[in-house]
This record gives sequence, structure tokens and C-alpha cells, in this order.
Amino acid sequence: MVFAALGAVACASALVVPSVVEADTANVPLPVTREWTSSTKHAISISRPVGMSLAIRARIRDVADAIGAEAHPGRAAMFGMSRIEREGRPIQRIPRGMQVPMSTTVQPDEVVRNLMSPEAADALLAGGIVMGESSARFRGAREGDVVTLLDKRRRPVTFNIGLIVDDEIVGGSDFLMAPTQADSLGATTVTRYTVTGFRNPDTAASALAAAGFVNGMEYRIRRTWDGRNPDATLGLGEAKMLVGEFAYRITKSGKVTADPGWVHLNITPRRFFSGIPVRAGCHRRIWAPLQGALNEVKRAGLEDLIDLDNTNKYGGCFYARLNRISGDLGYLSRHSWGMAFDMNTTTNAQGRAPNLDCRIVRIFRKWGFAWGGNFTPADGMHFEYVGERRDNIKYPSRYCPNVVGSDR
Repeated sequence: MVFAALGAVACASALVVPSVVEADTANVPLPVTREWTSSTKHAISISRPVGMSLAIRARIRDVADAIGAEAHPGRAAMFGMSRIEREGRPIQRIPRGMQVPMSTTVQPDEVVRNLMSPEAADALLAGGIVMGESSARFRGAREGDVVTLLDKRRRPVTFNIGLIVDDEIVGGSDFLMAPTQADSLGATTVTRYTVTGFRNPDTAASALAAAGFVNGMEYRIRRTWDGRNPDATLGLGEAKMLVGEFAYRITKSGKVTADPGWVHLNITPRRFFSGIPVRAGCHRRIWAPLQGALNEVKRAGLEDLIDLDNTNKYGGCFYARLNRISGDLGYLSRHSWGMAFDMNTTTNAQGRAPNLDCRIVRIFRKWGFAWGGNFTPADGMHFEYVGERRDNIKYPSRYCPNVVGSDR
């Protein structure tokens, strides 16, 4: 079993856009949450979205040494892909001067070979990069294709696709790379450590917690024996299968401009939802489930808990921009896809303890949204569409845990 947490151009044919959005739907069918089984290999991932200082890295290594374990540094970044070709011919049309976003997990050989996939480790050792299955299927990529990624200075660097693997192996990203390959793109910031080789999982977790490495505003801790998290978001490869992919450019000032053709096809005009008059422009794929969640909030008599003035002025869905926390690593906000919705922004500011009624949170989970209140750092205003029910997952969430089964 793979440790999936090591990773969390407009293509019109890849996304069916209805001509009429059935918004006021009483019950949008959602797939049942997928089964999850624990890994048989023990590892603990400590990640920090803004990167880890030398002092933090030293503390993690000290804890690992004290428990007889090993600590392996890893990275995460998003690169723009300007071209993908096969035998010199492009297989995806990317407008000139634009790029498509490709999320990338970077891990050393020890982690890839022992926790992810020996075949992926061999492909990286041979000089290729590894692509996730969803990302490959989305654009019709094959092993042997050549991709051009833009480095931090927006200079082109080419790589061969050495292997295509299950999304779980690449941590939900588009690509898995070796550290030397990431170096060539200027992606040198360490964002996570993977601790392996300990004998007693409880002792290892306790030692890290005693050193201050606990789930919360600063660190995200994932263990191979954890259950499924109802507020885990989709990896970018899966997200693209759900809502598509767009080309974009970034100006020198850092402003993101999405391909207007993709926006026209996929993002609704800014308009009011029925029942609770929230006004937003969102991805067409999420309009109906978002309307369903708002309908249920109203039926539950909770509509007054949504600050409409604030939400309609500062919240909403679509806004193409860099991520406020990890933008320096190239990451685009999921609002750039119009698949995330913000409400009550003043009382749920990012980086502060969330202040949203848990009944509303659970309703949105029921309608296929993960909640940002349990992100690192917390982002209580944020709901992100994942396309499956999440209110039926029992998990010890820090804020607003689900009420499931005998707990009801």
C-alpha cells in the first residue's frame, strides 16, 4: 500500500459543460466515499506549506535520531508546462506564451523505492520523470513523451516521461521527480520530511509531538495508519478530471490571467443562487451541488448564519490567482478553477481558528465539499468541491468532526 500523503489548456472535450445548469436540485447524486485501507509500511510525513527552515529541519532529524529512525527531506511545487510532444509533434494545444499548471512531488530515492514504487524509483534513476495516471489520461500522454516545464525564471527545461503510474504513487500530483530534477527547475525549498525506520509507531508519533510537530496551524502530520480525512482535497490530477485544466500566464507583478476561452466555457457569470441569495461566479460543475448545500442550510434554518454582505463582497468562487500560502512555490489557488467557495471571510480568516457553525460544515461535506477549517493553516471560510460525500467519514478532525454511526 502506497503512502499517498507523501505528495495532498482548456480541453473542451475533457469536460462536458451542460448548456443549462440544473441549479435548484433537491438531491444531486454523489458517489459513495471510497474505501480506505491502512498501509502496511509505517511512515510519518511532516509538511509545512511555506517551507522548512534549517532549524526546523534539524529538529526533525534530531527526533528521528533519538528514536532510531531516518528523516528524508522532500519538496512540493507547481510548474507551468508550455509543451508536451511525441516524436516532435505536440499532443496538447497550449496557447503561445501560456502554460498549464502541473503539480509536482519531489522525493529522494529511499522514499520512492521503499514507500511508493520500486518501478517509479527505477524510472527516476534512469533520468525520466513519473506522471500520474489521471494527468496522463486527461491529455492522452504516454511513456516516452517529452514535456517542457518552465523553471523559476520561466526558462524551458525538458524531461522525458519515464513511467505512468497510479495517482496514489505520485501523491495525487501530476508529476513525481527526483531532487536533482527539481534542482534544475530551481525548486529547492524543502516543504516536508518523511520519517521512516522506527520500530514503534506510537513512540515515534509521541516523540514528534513532544518536539512540537503536531497537526495544526503550522504543520500537517500524516501517518500511514491514519484513516481517511473528510477534509482532504483532491490531488490536482483528479481535480482536472473533475473540472478541467486551463492555460494561464503570470505577469511580472504576479497577476494570474486564465485563458479567456476556458473561463467562458467553464465559469458561470456572477449571479445569485436561489433561496439564500449568495452571488458568485463558479465552475459549472459545482453550481448544482453548491445550490443543494445552500438549499439544505435554508431548510435547517441556518441561513442567518451566512453573512451575505461579506460573502457577496469578499467571498465567492472564481478568482485566478496564486495561492496565498504556497504561491512562492508556484501553486495556484483552487479558486482559479472556480471549484472553491468562500463565505464569512471576516470571522474565518486564514490562519485563525475557524468560527463557522459545524452544522453548516457537515451539510457542505454531505454535498461533496471538503472544508478548509482543518487545513494547515486553517482556512475556515473555504469549501472545496471533491465530488463525493464527506459527511459519512469518521475521523478525529480538530474542528467540526463528523457525527457518524453510533455517535449520532
